[in-house]
Amino acid sequence: MASNIPCSTADLSYDVFLSFRGEDTRRNFTDHLYTSLTAYGIHTFRDSEELHKGEDIASELSSVIQKSRMFIIVFSRNYADSKWCLNELVKIIELMRQKRSTTILPVFYHVDPSEVRYQSGSYGEAFSNYEKDAGLKKENIEKWRAALTEAANLAGWHVDDHTEVVNEITNDIIRRLNREPLNMGKNIVGVSLRLEKLKSLRNTESNEVCVVGIYGISGIGKTTIAKAIYNDILYKFHGSCFLRNVRERSKDDTLQLQQELLHGILRGKSLKVSNIDEGLKMIKNCLKSKKLLVVFDDVDNLKQLKYLVEEPEWFSTKSIVIITTRDKHILTQYGKHVLYEVEKLNDDEAIELFSRWAFKQNMPQETYGNLSYQVIEYAKGLLLALEVLGSLFLGKKRSEWKSALHKLEKIPHMEIQNVLKTSYDGLDDKEKEIFLDIACFFKGQDKDFVSRILHKVHSEHGIRVLHDKGLITILENKLDIHNLIQQMGHEIVRQECPKEPGKWSILWDTEDVYRVVTKNMGTETVEGIILGISASEQIQINAEAFKMMNRLRLLIVHNSMGEHHFVGNQVQLCKIHLPADFQIPSYDLIFLHWDGYSLESWPSNFQADNLVELRLRCSNIKQLCKGDMIFNELKVIDLSFSEHLIIIPDITSVPNLEILILEGCTNLKSLPSKIYKLKGLRTLCCRECLKLMSFPEIKERMKNLRELYLSDTAIKELSSSSTKHLKGLTDLDLTSCRKLVHVPKSICSLRSLKVLSFSYYRKLDKLPEDLDCLPCLESFNGLP
Repeated sequence: MASNIPCSTADLSYDVFLSFRGEDTRRNFTDHLYTSLTAYGIHTFRDSEELHKGEDIASELSSVIQKSRMFIIVFSRNYADSKWCLNELVKIIELMRQKRSTTILPVFYHVDPSEVRYQSGSYGEAFSNYEKDAGLKKENIEKWRAALTEAANLAGWHVDDHTEVVNEITNDIIRRLNREPLNMGKNIVGVSLRLEKLKSLRNTESNEVCVVGIYGISGIGKTTIAKAIYNDILYKFHGSCFLRNVRERSKDDTLQLQQELLHGILRGKSLKVSNIDEGLKMIKNCLKSKKLLVVFDDVDNLKQLKYLVEEPEWFSTKSIVIITTRDKHILTQYGKHVLYEVEKLNDDEAIELFSRWAFKQNMPQETYGNLSYQVIEYAKGLLLALEVLGSLFLGKKRSEWKSALHKLEKIPHMEIQNVLKTSYDGLDDKEKEIFLDIACFFKGQDKDFVSRILHKVHSEHGIRVLHDKGLITILENKLDIHNLIQQMGHEIVRQECPKEPGKWSILWDTEDVYRVVTKNMGTETVEGIILGISASEQIQINAEAFKMMNRLRLLIVHNSMGEHHFVGNQVQLCKIHLPADFQIPSYDLIFLHWDGYSLESWPSNFQADNLVELRLRCSNIKQLCKGDMIFNELKVIDLSFSEHLIIIPDITSVPNLEILILEGCTNLKSLPSKIYKLKGLRTLCCRECLKLMSFPEIKERMKNLRELYLSDTAIKELSSSSTKHLKGLTDLDLTSCRKLVHVPKSICSLRSLKVLSFSYYRKLDKLPEDLDCLPCLESFNGLP
């Protein structure tokens, strides 16, 4: 087999030299054998190219052969057709004759050993052609024959089905090398790629101690990757130790962990440790003089590390410390050098791993293809889930698969659930509350939105903790959560009272919500409800439906078909018909989102002392509030497409309002005259308020107002006195304002304005000439 050898490679020594005919075996048997050997940390040389230009063995390759301890020769049908392979074999046999310690292990891949031994069959055909080649020396042909005969007489393996043989060969090599690598288990998939990615992050030239942090959610494969890199680099160190299950064992077994660490450092010598302080002193003294490889597996508290190796500086130079954890923050606390987040398996890797467990082969059986891909979709690349479910479905009928998959939609597999729940169990009460709220309400939502809603439970810190522990991810400021972790959250709530959803803290399943609210089954335990219904559904709820839910914090009734559902030109959302005397416990309510709210006003008992956000899209509300109600905590009001809204009274009842959305309120004629009193207002949206004829005069500076959307309104002008108080404005939209006649020159003083949009109509007099001088203007859309 051919190769180009880098100069530096010739200086390395290898445990195993793999000799084979590339076009015969590279993509199957040899590939799997190489992956298995390297996964166990066996330093293996494999040629890097398919073909070699020429027939002579390069000097670099000869050097590699000289420095290799063992040789695996894979004899395949066309092996003898390659003069390169035969020359390589001669070199290996010559080395064996010179050094009795050299071990050669032949593998007869789909070829009978007698064909190799006596050069018959395909081997005979190859040598028949060589005999006819006048350019070949007979001396070389005889050397090839002798090498083949000698190699074929050695004990080896005859391969037809290579799956089991790969394991046998790997185990035999381990035994012969007299090394004890960590057991990687069976059905290893995707490890090599992740191992190479992790190794690429390390600075191999540095003389400093290297701390490698491997983090990710439970069941993602952190320990597997740690074992792989441990096995891969083990031979480079004077001592090593892999401390398993540090989290669990630290509860009552810290002394044993210290003794195991000392045992590994001292290469098998045992020292008796009387107490933790004594153990720390002994460890510190022993770490200084050796280049070591140490793995702390499954750490979830900094104390666990402090009781073993107080700080990385205790280690000698070029030592490597590997920590696996579900909590990224621990790595920062201990002193991170290299951070690696274990990635989910991609779909190809997932289907291969699942198939190995479910079918004992690399792909699903044909009749189980669709069902298998349903499992892949459910597991979302989580290694643990794929292994557990593969074992579960092994040997099962299609009907059993369908039944089990249907059950999994509602109830998680307990083995998976228990592993994932370890991260949740390590949270404090407030963090648990935030996690369950995200799992049941806020998956996919903007982080700032969720932080605003949950601000009273210190949500900024809580969200960071959940992220560090791998329970949620944040991408482009959106909160996401793995399907199985979300299902774990649902199951935690369900277990509060499995058969009585009215006693759960959160209701999220449509059927459960229907049953509870239509049969008055709710209790004071309920803190949150989310109900998604389609625009075509009509539901009747009586006045007592929410009466007992006096701890309700979150109530969401939303359109399950998306943001807006149009019938003709009208926005249509679901309608839940409420009686006139409907009441809702609201003292603890912080978020109310009710699409299609059917009443014209608030319930008579409505108290909004803690309400942070109010969203009543497509509601029948006519007036925002009556009387002397004060909403001190309210930050957002969204009444979009509430076509019956006529008036918004004194806006000073919501002094801390930041966002006001009135889009599509087609009967709204005016805005509150004292809207300028809202010093925290950042966004005002009045798009498609068709009867809105004027914009109130702004008498005081509104420094926080950034976005003002007035498109498709009937306003005639923006006064000069108003615009001069809007210095912080970045977006101004006056598109399709057909009655607009005047844009004041003071608009040119809006130095922060980035986006200006308007439509040009005949009634509009000329625009101010200095608009082009606005320093921050990025988009200027003025269409006739």
